[in-house]
Amino acid sequence: MSAAQYEELQLLAIATLATMAPLLIEDYMLCQGNTRLLLFHGTGGRGTKLAQMRFCLRVLNPIVSLGDDAVNIDLCDQGAIHQLLGILKFTTTNYKDSALVMEIQSDILLILSTLCESNIHRKNNVSLTVKQELFGWEGVDTLIPFMKIDDKNFYSGLGHNRLLFCALDCLWCCVMGCTILEDYFLEKEGLFTLLDLLLLNQKNVCNLILGILVEFCDNPKTVSHINVWRGKKDQTAANLLINLWRQEEEEMGVKHDKVGRIVDTKKPLVGQFQKTQEVIPMPASCPTIAVMDVAENMRAKIYCLICKLGFENLPGLCARDFVTLAIIRRYLDFKVGEIWDEVCAELKKEKFRPVTPDQEALQLITEALENVGKIVVSLQTEMLESQQFQELQDEEKCYGRIHSLHKQKEIVNKSWENFLARTSNYEALKVASGRLVTVESTPSELIGGPLADTDLALKKLPIRGGALKKIEGVK
Repeated sequence: MSAAQYEELQLLAIATLATMAPLLIEDYMLCQGNTRLLLFHGTGGRGTKLAQMRFCLRVLNPIVSLGDDAVNIDLCDQGAIHQLLGILKFTTTNYKDSALVMEIQSDILLILSTLCESNIHRKNNVSLTVKQELFGWEGVDTLIPFMKIDDKNFYSGLGHNRLLFCALDCLWCCVMGCTILEDYFLEKEGLFTLLDLLLLNQKNVCNLILGILVEFCDNPKTVSHINVWRGKKDQTAANLLINLWRQEEEEMGVKHDKVGRIVDTKKPLVGQFQKTQEVIPMPASCPTIAVMDVAENMRAKIYCLICKLGFENLPGLCARDFVTLAIIRRYLDFKVGEIWDEVCAELKKEKFRPVTPDQEALQLITEALENVGKIVVSLQTEMLESQQFQELQDEEKCYGRIHSLHKQKEIVNKSWENFLARTSNYEALKVASGRLVTVESTPSELIGGPLADTDLALKKLPIRGGALKKIEGVK
């Protein structure tokens, strides 16, 4: 049997194990499957172990996904986390991007996510006698580079997209929930990397990134990092979130006027698709259309993030941003209004008539929630008018500065013309010289001579006929 044939048999055996092991998990554990896979070393036909590594990971992935505590603990006891992190580093530094390498890296990240998802002590590497299975700071250092992806590679076909998803999932499962690792992630500017990814505006990852950011805000250090971040053209995180909100509502078909104000005060958040859906009476355990809308788009996560940042003193916002921010601030009230509308619609659909007190209560609730929409519209109008007034004031100040500059220029030009006239015309020079009066030309008898009293505080020196005349002081 040649080496190539032997290698092919090895790969086929491992592929068979990937199918059978999840079904025969007890036999797999009796044969020490985890230990054998971690110790397995094959040599590929081209001097590499990538093929064997890929097939071994294909076995470990479904095994770990079963969620069997005994299997996962056994893997950790064998040092699987430390070994997988080492493979990640090795493939990153020694191999170029290829579909095979990225598949291996994605599988490793998924395995790490499953192992660390529900076990906090595996995340926390704080002891000096730490075990090898812990994710720890080494894992954070290994993970961050996988989130720094060029937007041109998103759809390259090599698997960058899947690798990024796996890296974000690994971040969520292996880092979040452990304060020490979260702090270390922040120190390594990992949060800035997440915001840079959000700035790329890739729809398939934005929702996941926003969810991670919301969870990260439970850490008290996160908000300051978000406020410090700046994107292209000095864009702030608040402006980025508000832009994402507008894009989301534009895709949903939510109606606004040209300046972004609410059009429908009864249903200010409802898009075109939601309007076309008929209300169907459902059991209380089933979510309604309004509730499903919370999970299907990014608006709820954006609202939670801005709540963490605070609605006051957000930097880098223009008047249109503040108009949108007024809607975001009332997101929860508007959602409550949608739920009550659905309650009323279901009652009508089932032909139930509430008793008079309940009917009056429903009417009051509906009117109150509609008034919230009207209040927001008036606030938006006030913001726009204030901005317009400010712009007019700034324009007037600008015109005032321009007028002052022109006036100054006219004075300078006139002074220059007078200078030219004196230098080119002797008569004009004589007239100009006659108007000049110096101290030396003033007669001494008018100022009292060199021995005159200089105590001017006790003298009154009125001006008469253009000359100074001395009078006696008042005692």
